[in-house]
Amino acid sequence: KGIPSLILLDEVGNVITTDARNKIPQDKAGIGFPWRNPLVQFYTTIVPKTVRLMIKSQIDTVKEKALTKINTVMRKKAAA
Repeated sequence: KGIPSLILLDEVGNVITTDARNKIPQDKAGIGFPWRNPLVQFYTTIVPKTVRLMIKSQIDTVKEKALTKINTVMRKKAAA
C-alpha cells in the first residue's frame, strides 16, 4: 500500500534522509523540509557547493583506492 520507501538526495547526490516516507505525513506543512540533520544543514549552508563537490570527489577517490587495496589483499589471501 503506497510508496514502500522514499529517499531524498541533495544537489550533490548525498542522502538527506532515508525516512522521507514517514516524514511527509508527520510534517504535512513542510516546515522541517528537507528534514536534514542540523549538523548537515549547517555544513551545507556554510560550505559552498563547489567545495562540497570537491570534498566528495576526494572522498570517493580515497574510498575507491581503499576498496581496491582491500580486494587485492583478499585475493592474495584466497590464493595462498
